Amino acid sequence: MKDTVSIAKKRWENRALVFGIVSIVLNMCAMPTSGVPLGIPMGIFAVAFGIISAVGGIRGRAVAGIITGIFGILIGLIIYLMILFVITQLKDPNVLSMFKPEQINVLQDYIQFYIAH
Repeated sequence: MKDTVSIAKKRWENRALVFGIVSIVLNMCAMPTSGVPLGIPMGIFAVAFGIISAVGGIRGRAVAGIITGIFGILIGLIIYLMILFVITQLKDPNVLSMFKPEQINVLQDYIQFYIAH
């Protein structure tokens, strides 16, 4: 019969891995809300759960959870910086002159939708 410590440790390892994978998927699929991509908090949870499970020695799923969590955080930050870069570049009149008027309308609608939600 397994002891309760190893069972609890496996649960934390599993949670770390699941949250790390969910972090990557949310960064790739979900639109950022409130200015922060949803995968960043999930990645932070994955790293935290991986560290919690590493109390008595780190094992495979905990390492995978930490790595996927860090990867999810990095992807989220890159996406966030790309969105900020695009928004700041659209304020430049020289950049706006390169677009057709209907493309500018689509960009304005997207930015208003992004800011409103």
